[in-house]
Amino acid sequence: MSLIAFCPQLVHWQSPHMHAYFPALTSYPSIMGEMLSSAVNVLCFTWVSKMSYYIQKVPVQCKNIASSPAGTELETIAMNWLGKLIGLPDCFLNEKNDSPGGGVIQTTASEATLVSLLAARTRALMELAELNPDLQSSELLGHLICYCSDQAHSSVEKAGLIGQSLHTTFQKILLMNLNHKD
Repeated sequence: MSLIAFCPQLVHWQSPHMHAYFPALTSYPSIMGEMLSSAVNVLCFTWVSKMSYYIQKVPVQCKNIASSPAGTELETIAMNWLGKLIGLPDCFLNEKNDSPGGGVIQTTASEATLVSLLAARTRALMELAELNPDLQSSELLGHLICYCSDQAHSSVEKAGLIGQSLHTTFQKILLMNLNHKD
């Protein structure tokens, strides 16, 4: 098959008329950012946790792991810029040591949905463990329910399926049609 015959059969993701998935059209700044990222070619993450969690009622402290602190610093600065750009309050920013804010850049919207769900699950389990110190972590999972709209993107259901255990419930909520006359 020739290239001339092949190209019209492709889904042109860069077309302004492509709306099948999340719109993320390539721009000049994103091309430059990708070139810089590929040229530097480092794993830029630092895992710093101020929280502890419980395994079999024993507190476990998370360790700090740093593969590239300079990359983490750049990501933190970029997240603060983005937070200010969209008008988030200071409590969401990571500029002050006493701020609970912060964040990380995810590669896809689906990944961000999964990470958000896992973070919410972890926080809920920590709160449940404090309220119910006599229960095992496997028993606490049975108290969790993940709700989403029936209109939510398929990535939300996927995140729920990946993030749930055998004891966690994933529940879709049907939305009422506001234009319905009943």
